[in-house]
Amino acid sequence: MGPPDQSGTSGRIMGDAPEQATATATAPADRAPRPRARGEGVEPPGDAVSACLTGQFAPAYLTLASIIQGVALSALALRVEATYAGFDAAAWLLTLATFLIFLVVWHEYVLQVLAFVWLPTMLDTVVPFAFFAAELLLAHCVYRDLRLWLLALGLVGVAGMAAGLVSTLQTRAFPENHALVRALAPHHRVHWVLNAAIVALSLGAWALYDALDLGQAQLGVALVAVASALTWIGGVVPYGKHLRAYARGDRRADP
Repeated sequence: MGPPDQSGTSGRIMGDAPEQATATATAPADRAPRPRARGEGVEPPGDAVSACLTGQFAPAYLTLASIIQGVALSALALRVEATYAGFDAAAWLLTLATFLIFLVVWHEYVLQVLAFVWLPTMLDTVVPFAFFAAELLLAHCVYRDLRLWLLALGLVGVAGMAAGLVSTLQTRAFPENHALVRALAPHHRVHWVLNAAIVALSLGAWALYDALDLGQAQLGVALVAVASALTWIGGVVPYGKHLRAYARGDRRADP
């Protein structure tokens, strides 16, 4: 018997060698981690920063708004405590109207900040402090200064319109808000109309205070102020109701 023919074996070994080398070379590459594309579930760094900012915005903004509204309410309480002995019916009505306005401002902050996604800008800092200044003036003027109280109410309305404008610009910049913005569009229009009416009435009454001799009709003016505050609340309640219905998944809720 001659020696075994190793040519076939050698040929097979030589032929398989490139395949084995290729497999050996490619195996580590397959096992090594590689960057995944966006579509594979890995977010780029910019998305992480955006998620952090939008996620922290609501608690930070509501904390600021809570402090501001708390200080404004404390200013109202201190003013009443210091002067209530001289209060007449008009002063008590103005105090009630001021308290209701503080409530509706806070409620609107809660609805806007929790419902929508946006990134904070300098305007988001200016608006709360504009509210704060106007509310402090409003609280101070509940006693014996009806004309200045009307000016303060107009300034609160102006701050409300500025807040609505900022909210509109911010929410439209994020696709996540588009469906909700469309669903709440009728309520936004009502909000703008109410704010504009309050600004026009209060600033008009302030400017024409002497011409209309409103100093002799302070009780009537105070009654109108309470009615205006209740109307403002009445415009916000359906907004919140429709927002809650949307959150529950009822897209057919009547606006």
